[in-house]
Amino acid sequence: MVGFEGKSVPPALAAWLRDGTVGGVVLFSHNVDDPRQVRDLCREIRAVAGTGLPPPLIAIDQEGGRVRRLKDPGFTRFPPARSCSLFCCHAERAAEAAGTVIAAELSAVGIDINFAPVLDVDEDPGNTAIGDRSFSGDPVTAARLGIAFMRGSLSRRILPVGKHFPGHGHAASDSHKTLPIVRASRDTLLRRDVVPFRLAIRAGIPALMTAHVLFPALDPRNPATLSGKILRGLLREKLRFRGVLFSDALEMNAIARNHPMGLAAVLALRAGCDVAMVCHGERGQAEAAEALARQWRDDGSFRRAVAASTRRIDRFRALLPAPREHRASLRLVGSKEHRAAAALLSERWESTRKTSSDDRSGSIGER
Repeated sequence: MVGFEGKSVPPALAAWLRDGTVGGVVLFSHNVDDPRQVRDLCREIRAVAGTGLPPPLIAIDQEGGRVRRLKDPGFTRFPPARSCSLFCCHAERAAEAAGTVIAAELSAVGIDINFAPVLDVDEDPGNTAIGDRSFSGDPVTAARLGIAFMRGSLSRRILPVGKHFPGHGHAASDSHKTLPIVRASRDTLLRRDVVPFRLAIRAGIPALMTAHVLFPALDPRNPATLSGKILRGLLREKLRFRGVLFSDALEMNAIARNHPMGLAAVLALRAGCDVAMVCHGERGQAEAAEALARQWRDDGSFRRAVAASTRRIDRFRALLPAPREHRASLRLVGSKEHRAAAALLSERWESTRKTSSDDRSGSIGER
C-alpha cells in the first residue's frame, strides 16, 4: 500500500494500480478536502485500477483527536480516544458510538479501512507518541474500549486495524523520528502491553498494525515490524492471530535509518507482515515494489509466505460491501446527529482538561 501527493491520482500510482504492483492506497490530509472531493477521489482510484484485478483497498487514519485526516469543512470532529474513558460505566457505549459515526462517514466517502483503534496502553496522556490516542493506561480498559470502537466500525462495514502491536504506549520516543526501545521484561509486556491485542484477537479484530519499536526481551536485534520472533512466534503462534497484519509506514526513521526501503519491505513480509506500507516517496515505493518482485521470483519460501498473506487479504476483503452495494449517504457526513454525538465526548474532554490545568496551576501557586 502506498500514499501519494496531491488530490488526484498521479501517473506513477495509476500505472501501479493498473498492473497490480499496488494493492491499496493510504490517504492523508494533503489528499483530501471536503466530503464530495474525497468521494470523487476514491471513485477515481477505483476507476483507474480497472476491473481485471480486485479493487484497491483505500485506507486512512481517522482516530479522532490529533490523528484525523478528514477535517473541516464537513467532517465530524471527535476528541481523542482517551475521552471515552471519562464516561465510566458508559465508556464502552461512548467508544462504540465514536467508532460507528466515524465509520459511517468513511463509508459515505468510499473509504474501506480505518487504521484504528489504538490498542496501546499508555498511562501518560502527555506522551508525545501515543498519550491521549490510547483509550486507557489500564490494559483491560484499553481492550474493552478498543473492542467497542471496533464493533462500531464493523457495524458500518469499515474494516478496523488495531495498532501498534505489541504496544507503543511505553516507548519514550516517537518512531517517526528514531527507533524507540522498551526495556520491560517479557512478563511485563505480556501482562501489560500485549493484553489489549490478545483480547481484541479473541473478539475477532480482522487486522492489526505493527510497532516500529525494539523490545529486547522479545527480540534483542529487530524492531517488531521486522521480527519473526514477535510477528510469527508471538502473534501468529502464541496469540493465534489469523487476520491481516499491516506494517506501519516503512519510511519512518525507526526503520529507514537502518534499512534501504527495498530491504525493509522484504524483511517486513518475511517477518510476518501481509502488507508493506510505504506512504511517502515514489522512489522508495518503486524500490520496495522491485525488491518484493525480485524476492518472489527467487525465493520459494517467500512465495509460499506471500500465498498465505494473499489468502488472509482475500478473507479481509470479503468483509467489505460488494462494489455495487449501497454505502452510507453523503448527507450523513457532518450531520446534526453526528455532531451531537461528538459534542458529548468533546464537552466532557474539555471540562476534564480545564480541571486538570486548574489543579496544576493551583499547586504551582501554593509552592
